[in-house]
Amino acid sequence: MDSKMNFSAALPAVGASSVRSAGVETTSPDPPPVIGLKDNEVEVYQYICASLRAAGVEHLTAGMPLAIIVRTFVDWIAASEECAEKGRSQISKTGWATPTPWADDEKRLKMELGQWLPKACLTIPSLARVRKDTGEKGGQDDLFGDLVSHAINSPARSSTH
Repeated sequence: MDSKMNFSAALPAVGASSVRSAGVETTSPDPPPVIGLKDNEVEVYQYICASLRAAGVEHLTAGMPLAIIVRTFVDWIAASEECAEKGRSQISKTGWATPTPWADDEKRLKMELGQWLPKACLTIPSLARVRKDTGEKGGQDDLFGDLVSHAINSPARSSTH
């Protein structure tokens, strides 16, 4: 497998074409400085941020969760490669088959990704849910927008007070 991974892929077409905050460009956070991401982890981090920006999903405060997802994903890839090279099970001298430690790691990391990815809007169902909940407009609701619009567009009447 290549040492330089290529993570380019088109975003899934889900729900609305985009979720953008009222005219505001979506920006991405820098990775947390203390975590010290390796070059391949920085590539994955940038790919995830670019995908979230392209989808219009606000993620400015998600630096730490994204770093955790990146580390978990890269570790899962490494464990999967080790399983492919060395196998998933080992046979003891008595003939008892047990999973290898890297197979257990791969399974655990995959489960962790299954929990973290939807929380960061990185699955198709979670992206669809966000698009459904926020609609095309996105951002914070204007609680009094309809009332103000009605008052502005109503015929002028003299004040009763």
